[in-house]
Amino acid sequence: MDLIERYRQLEHPRVVGIMSGTSADAIDAAFVEMGERPKLLNFVSVPMPAPVRQRLQDIFANRGTPAEITQMHWLLGELFAQAALQAMGDQVADLIASHGQTICHLPNAADYLGYTVRGTMQIGEASVIAERTGCLTVGDFRPQDLAVGGQGAPLVPYADYLLLHDSSADRVALNIGGMANITVIPAEGEIVACDTGPGNALSDALTYKAVGRFYDQGGELAAQGRVLPDVLQELMSHPFLALPAPKSTGREEFGLPLALTLQGRGSWCDLIRTALAFTAQSIVCHVERYVSGSAELYAAGGGVENPVLWQELAQRLPERIRLHRLEELGIPAQARECLAFAILGHETACGRPANVPSATGASRRTVLGKLVLP
Repeated sequence: MDLIERYRQLEHPRVVGIMSGTSADAIDAAFVEMGERPKLLNFVSVPMPAPVRQRLQDIFANRGTPAEITQMHWLLGELFAQAALQAMGDQVADLIASHGQTICHLPNAADYLGYTVRGTMQIGEASVIAERTGCLTVGDFRPQDLAVGGQGAPLVPYADYLLLHDSSADRVALNIGGMANITVIPAEGEIVACDTGPGNALSDALTYKAVGRFYDQGGELAAQGRVLPDVLQELMSHPFLALPAPKSTGREEFGLPLALTLQGRGSWCDLIRTALAFTAQSIVCHVERYVSGSAELYAAGGGVENPVLWQELAQRLPERIRLHRLEELGIPAQARECLAFAILGHETACGRPANVPSATGASRRTVLGKLVLP
């Protein structure tokens, strides 16, 4: 019996999901036991080494050669494998599911050399992960959804439904990473999901320009600033916000290039505070668009640790939307996405589709990711 067939025979396989988000601040790994409701056994968040994060920022800004991107692809494979082993501790996983590190996401069709092309690129070599851990490994989840006409994002709605669906209440899953995204999970009816715009990416880029730090720890700089109404109004006119779901975006639209256009429009602290207000307001406008009645909103991701962003979000949400942290359901806020990829990897290994066409715009459901044998 081969490894894949053996995995499919397991009653409660154990999977490590690995995620490094748009901010590239850490490698998150969740050790999960699969069942009717996936059970989180352990979660670790391993800080990205500072030199690696710095070079990733350069690669994000198109300052990386093919040779360097190749080296980073293999180095991240090593770092992801170490994070997986740390999450396992003295136990053994049956499967590793690695989202990788997105370095470019271009989900909308564009002309290239006379051809119409879309694409996405995640790095962190899955073959390295498989060899270092000795585990069956799934990687590269986005491309198959793009291949059948989807945006390749958001991919987590399938897992959100398994974790959050409640037949007695409408719920919204919110993740505030580099980008922010929502999954609307009605008590009855079809899921709606999309990116809403920036999460931390814009404020992170402004913080880096201001003081050379990767992010505003604890909202320290933002707390010293004020929201600039004219700048916020201009940001809220960004055409992405008016697009209907499904849709996805990335730092190409809401990262450093946008931050540079704001330079000089106010003090750095005011601009960072305004960026957080923009994140909050763009989330709210999407929630109001897709949730007509009362609902429970469960927030996760690095952005929930910023008290200024949390305050902006709480103040701007309508009263009919009740704001909670995901921890209230027993899931660490930082673990949501890597837990989701553990679930997606499990579905891939079982040969089952796990994209949600209503969320990504794909023409059909499809099996995501690529399997690598150790």
